[in-house]
Amino acid sequence: MKLIADSGSTKTSWLLLAGENTLQAFETIGMNPFFISEDEVIDALETNLRPDVIPNIKEVHFFGAGCSTLEKAEWLQDVIQKTIPNAEINIKTDIEGAVLSVANQGEKSIVSILGTGSSFRIFDGENIIKKYSSLGYIVGDEGSGTHISKALLRKVMYGQCSEFIQFDFYQFFDTNYDEIIANIYTKPFPNRYLAQFTTFCSRHIASPEIEQIVLDSFEENIKTHILNIPNAKEFKLHFVGSIAFHFKPQLEKVLAKHNLQLGNIVQKPIHFLARKLK
Repeated sequence: MKLIADSGSTKTSWLLLAGENTLQAFETIGMNPFFISEDEVIDALETNLRPDVIPNIKEVHFFGAGCSTLEKAEWLQDVIQKTIPNAEINIKTDIEGAVLSVANQGEKSIVSILGTGSSFRIFDGENIIKKYSSLGYIVGDEGSGTHISKALLRKVMYGQCSEFIQFDFYQFFDTNYDEIIANIYTKPFPNRYLAQFTTFCSRHIASPEIEQIVLDSFEENIKTHILNIPNAKEFKLHFVGSIAFHFKPQLEKVLAKHNLQLGNIVQKPIHFLARKLK
């Protein structure tokens, strides 16, 4: 049996395979090793995997956010090994999983993740030829859920949105200024908390002031990263993640503005990964 995982900072998608057959599909909390404890990893696995199945799992392929540093990857590998002792554990980054899932052999590609966070890689048709490290939700993650949400919060909380948008925001989330500040600065997982506010952008994407927030975030991603790549217009741009998927029209607008080639947009790469790893 093989267990495959695609993990962001917010949630993790899992598939348990026996040969060509999918035995189980489930979701857990995100397993970014920067933001999760050993007990939370073990509890998530033991809650979702039957005790009689665990000894039969021989391979675990985990693609996750926060796994780009050797220390964090080895920590997560050791924790998973404690729960699934008979398996060979392979830990790779979520962006490596994204490249494997959507990039085509022989095609020059730039593969980006636009989810809770953001990152990208350059693929020459055979290998990843350049790696870029995300600066995380505080400093970077342009084009991500947290990046869009921070821009939305600034507009709402500084009173720079229309009265209707401001009123509906606080009503929709049943929250207030003080509660938002407390959640961001004093409670765990502020990145997950921030990312939820993109649902409000989806709700009001027909409003020019809300659409502009999304467009500006994508524009910053493209200008900061993609347009600094030599001959960027020669590459197909593939995107993985909920933000790219749900705001596809806005992403298309920004790419068209810069004459960039759009490739695939995939919300969840887990099934593509399963086909590649069978």
